[in-house]
Amino acid sequence: MASAHTSRSDKNEAMEEILILAKDKDISRWFLEEGILDSLMYILSTYFRNYSSFLREEPPTHETSEQFISFKPGGEAFHHAKLAANCCVALGKAHCAAVHTEGDLLLMSAYSRGSVPVERQLAQMLFEVPHHMKVLNHPGGQGGSVGGGGNDGVVEGEYFTLTELSMQQAEDLASSIKALDDGRIDV
Repeated sequence: MASAHTSRSDKNEAMEEILILAKDKDISRWFLEEGILDSLMYILSTYFRNYSSFLREEPPTHETSEQFISFKPGGEAFHHAKLAANCCVALGKAHCAAVHTEGDLLLMSAYSRGSVPVERQLAQMLFEVPHHMKVLNHPGGQGGSVGGGGNDGVVEGEYFTLTELSMQQAEDLASSIKALDDGRIDV
């Protein structure tokens, strides 16, 4: 999932396997500890950024040479991003089930029947699990450049930094991810 050399179809296959394995809370926790969220968030942020560019009639970023039709429902890029959103939702559910018990009054207090909405579970995971996000044109030209000494398919000036989201940022991102999971595009 994390290699720039992995094809989209191989990543799709890996995400389908993650969806099966994420039903187990311990395996989901292991996935999150090993950084699977980094790859999933990269796929989603790239999709959202390129879709927004097409809507604003700007040229696509250097990340794609795909036509806009691919980003619409039914297109290859849409399917790829939707799979990533499905994985995030599955991991969010498992994360909340493993970490938050029935006695967790802070999370449960706002919900009448004790059932936490999926979007809230996803936001809670995004808030609690730090992950790396892509930063374009890193200030000062230094940072965690991907690929070490060589260019492994990553464009110059592309860096990744550890990101901890505020609860509001996590809720906004969770809303977009959940909409994509439901087959809608909400950028």
